[in-house]
Amino acid sequence: MARCGGGRPTVENSITLDVRHLTRGGHVSGYTQSGTWQWMWSNNRPSCQVAYRAHLGEDAGLLHLVNITCFDPYGRFSHLPSQSIRLVATTLPYGGRRWWFVCPQTGRRVMNLYLPPGACVFASRQAHSLGYAVQREGAGEQARRRARKARARIGGSPNLLEKLPRKPKWMRWATYWRGMDACYQADRQALTFLISSTEKMLGRSIRE
Repeated sequence: MARCGGGRPTVENSITLDVRHLTRGGHVSGYTQSGTWQWMWSNNRPSCQVAYRAHLGEDAGLLHLVNITCFDPYGRFSHLPSQSIRLVATTLPYGGRRWWFVCPQTGRRVMNLYLPPGACVFASRQAHSLGYAVQREGAGEQARRRARKARARIGGSPNLLEKLPRKPKWMRWATYWRGMDACYQADRQALTFLISSTEKMLGRSIRE
């Protein structure tokens, strides 16, 4: 699981602890299991390492996190205090059960707990007041992201300066032309914001 740093903490640049890590690891009711989880920075250096011990009962469980070590992108590390997190299970309408973390700060049932940069405990998104990166993008960046996404749908390059691609062999013509229309609209919006921001910068430089 990659982690990125910089800027105001968001879901994307926080370490994420997913309750499904436990079920994927073969945890079943009445069993105790231990191991180690590790997260990585985008440069493939360790971001966080945690030793855990988990016990799931019939309807409740407990997860102990110990030896929590966080690393910055340059390899410098710090140790965080151990943490115990409660788990509860709910019955699904179509059978089976779903496990949830109980946020240690809000008491909410959640599937994910987060450890943003500078924090000392895993807690819910609401407890850490985390938003999503897309919510904090400016209008120009949103337009560029839409343009890159539209290009990717028809097999194009995310580089807005490159030409749009020919129709892929596996794609229907109707789908391709819809994708091309979406690309033209998204490119036009991105170019409009680029021109506007450039004019503002030139205006400031002239006044200065």
